[in-house]
Amino acid sequence: MESCEDCGFVWDDVALGEIGHRVGDGAGAIAQLLEDHAQLAGARPAPERWSMLEYAAHARDVLLMMRDRLVVGLVEDEPGFKPMYRDERVRFGLYRGDDASTVADELVMAAGLFGRTFAAIDPAQLGRSVQYGHPGPARRTLLWLGQQIVHEVEHHRDDIAENARLLGSTG
Repeated sequence: MESCEDCGFVWDDVALGEIGHRVGDGAGAIAQLLEDHAQLAGARPAPERWSMLEYAAHARDVLLMMRDRLVVGLVEDEPGFKPMYRDERVRFGLYRGDDASTVADELVMAAGLFGRTFAAIDPAQLGRSVQYGHPGPARRTLLWLGQQIVHEVEHHRDDIAENARLLGSTG
């Protein structure tokens, strides 16, 4: 079974009926962490780690991008997707002007949009294939895209919580 070597997430362990709920809960938890640790949200605990704000903005952008990828996967046969350039978004400072409160609100909104879009898909269409490029090129299903977004949100929720611990933030 496919699993994340960093956090232990197992894609097949996420049932169809859990996806929207877990995405919403994860986004809500990230928003709460940003609120609780707003004073340190832009700080990096180490040069190789993103800040809480960067992780949250990335999660927001992934939710928006994956929502669009679901639509493309419904319309096109075997579509491939351009990369989202996650590291470049950070490196070019595209999140520099963001603040914790705004990102928290946008993240919750993006999770709601994703959840409603995913829930609207006919379950018979969730087996449609797409070509997904991360971590390596592979044929995936629309169901897997839903499971992947659960992974993204929960993994980065944990990254943000770890940053708060590393920075010694008490809220």
